[in-house]
Amino acid sequence: MSLFLGKRIRGLRRLKRFTQQSMSEKIGISVSMVSNIERGKKYPSYDLIAKIAETLQVPQEELFVLPESESNEEEALNINSNMG
Repeated sequence: MSLFLGKRIRGLRRLKRFTQQSMSEKIGISVSMVSNIERGKKYPSYDLIAKIAETLQVPQEELFVLPESESNEEEALNINSNMG
């Protein structure tokens, strides 16, 4: 899930035309932390998710919305992992 969350945050950040640097300054974390979150290496705390959503001017739930194609891929992965 953290990889999907990271991709979503990256996409929304780019839509708002924020760099990782400007995003990190707005939410008070390091650029490397932003990068790690976007790559799915770190999972943000609830408070950090709230700050990210506020900075991106979206409801927190928006960070967890998966595009249709990715939700189908995730479903397929779950099915395949349960079979073997």
